Parts: sequence; structure tokens; C-alpha cells
Amino acid sequence: MRPDPSGLTVEAVTTAAGLEQLAPDWWALWQAVPEATPFQSPAWLLPWWRHVGEGELLVLAVRREGALAGLFPFYRYAQPATGERLLFPIGIATTDYLDALVRPEQAAPVLAAASRHLALRAGCEAWDWPQLRPGSTLLSLPAPPGWAERVEAADPCPCLRLPGRVEDLATRVSGKTLRDLRTVRRRAEQAGTLRWETEESGTEEALEALLRLHAARWDTRGEAGVLASPAVQAMHRAAMPLLHRAGLLRLHSLRLDGAIVAVLYALADPPGRAERRLYCYISGFDPGLERLSPGMLLVGRAVEAAVAEGFAVADFLRGRERYKYFWGAEDQPTHRRRMEPPCGAS
Repeated sequence: MRPDPSGLTVEAVTTAAGLEQLAPDWWALWQAVPEATPFQSPAWLLPWWRHVGEGELLVLAVRREGALAGLFPFYRYAQPATGERLLFPIGIATTDYLDALVRPEQAAPVLAAASRHLALRAGCEAWDWPQLRPGSTLLSLPAPPGWAERVEAADPCPCLRLPGRVEDLATRVSGKTLRDLRTVRRRAEQAGTLRWETEESGTEEALEALLRLHAARWDTRGEAGVLASPAVQAMHRAAMPLLHRAGLLRLHSLRLDGAIVAVLYALADPPGRAERRLYCYISGFDPGLERLSPGMLLVGRAVEAAVAEGFAVADFLRGRERYKYFWGAEDQPTHRRRMEPPCGAS
């Protein structure tokens, strides 16, 4: 742990065990940051590093008088094709919003201290940080003196602003979409006995159904899908119970005649956030039942449940799939920031 000129101390955490030991302080910091999403929580990032992460861990824990004031979860990775060494955020590729955590009242000195220490310790040709929301902490981190930086548009995330009551969804969602939803619900009810379940019915069965259904759907296109990797599956098997215990999981499953035929995996901001969001992460459904429009059934269920629970926004995350815009979602920007040291300074 190194002292900083600001009076802060900066610890570089370079082992998985050290990262796990941060969990209690990490949770306290996460709760104190109003803009933090579930993707910045230990419940998401610890399983990601344990099962998906490669390269060298380099997490900066910035403290003031022993209390964690900032956490910068990074790792160093050498690109196989070029050997270029990059500093990436933990969670990259499978995470839609990436960021650091900093107590708002201590942001300026914490960000400055993190920038100084990363410049000294990172040893990379570039820092490459995608999927940053407007106002992101990592967009605000000052570039070290003499470094070049570039900020460009990254994948947008379509978002639906929700009304206060389910009865008022027609003010945000087109009449055609709501009529189509009523039609597919009637059609599904005629196909057999339907039952909706939430995560309280058990995350393990729903997750295994999601993996199976997602794979089956993508197999019809001759593709593997984003959940095909055993490492990614292990990450979600570890993350789901942690997210559930923290109240950050929303898992909607649809049974038809007793069998799970559709699953939506979503994450949720905790109560008390100024603009509480539901993050619709991924879904899977039986491709043989496409005539029943299980995708529309899933989204309709999730949106209505989110309104009833008081969420302000349904965030459909990355991807410009047409169905998101049928629900009235509008693109919200994200950014990619890349910084490079002066030639020969890495």
C-alpha cells in the first residue's frame, strides 16, 4: 500500500484472494455510489474474474483513513495476435456497463490518485475502456500528463422510460405492441397450462433451462450463442445466487404444461436509487414454440413487473434488435475511451 501526495493510500490488488478479501468494503462502497449498477458489484465481478478473467489482475483500492473511497477494477492483458498490452476493466465483453466506483464527495482526489498510480504501475501500451455511460467515473479520470486519449461512441443501449402505473403503459408503448401482446397471451393460454415463476422458485433450474433454451435457439442459426462457453456458464452459476441474495436478480420463467419454455435473466438496481433501472440481460426460449411469441411474452411480463415494482427505466442493454424499439425504447449512448502514453513511456 503506497501513500499518495493527497493523503490517500493506494493499494494494488494483484491476486484473486486479495480481490475476494475486498468484498465487504466493496459492497459498502457500491451502496454509497448512487450511479453504480449491479455490473459493478462484487456479486457480478468476482465470479467474472474467477471464471472468465485472463491476464494479470491490477485493481486499485484507494482509501482515506482506512475506509475504501475508490475501487478501480482492472487487469492487464496481452493481445495474442499483436502482443499489445492493454489495461481492461474487469467484466469486459460479457458486461454491458463498465466503470470504477468512487465516493462522490471524494471524487477529485481519488481520481487523481488513481491516475498517478496507474501511470506508474500499469505497464501497458494503452488503457482501453469500452461501454462507459455518460457521466461515467472512468470518463472523468484525468489522463496522465503527456498521454494521448480518444473518446468515441460505443454500442448504444435502448431504454424504455416506464410510467408510474401498468395502466399507463400506453403512454410509452405503441398501441400496436400492446394489442399484439394481448393477442399472443390469448394464443399462449390456448396452447396449454401457463405459469409464470420468479427467482424465488429456484435459480438453478431456471438457469439450466436458460442455457438449454438459449443454445437451442442459436443452434437453429448455426451459431453457438454468447452462453456457450463453459467459463461463461460457470460465471453465471456462481453469480446468480450472489445477485439473488443481494436483491439484484430478476429471473422470469414461463412454464407450459409444467416445462420451462422461456426465461428472461435481468438485473435490478436496489430500492432507493433516484432512477431505478431493470437491466434485461439475456433470454432464451424454445424455438419450436416461436408461433407463441415467447420473446414478446417475456418482455411484456418483465416490463409490467418492473412498473409494478416502481422501476423508472427498463434498460434493454447493448444491441439494436428491432423488438426493443417496438416497445418504445430509445438509444442511450455509451462511450469507449482509449489512452496511450508517450512513445516509449509504457
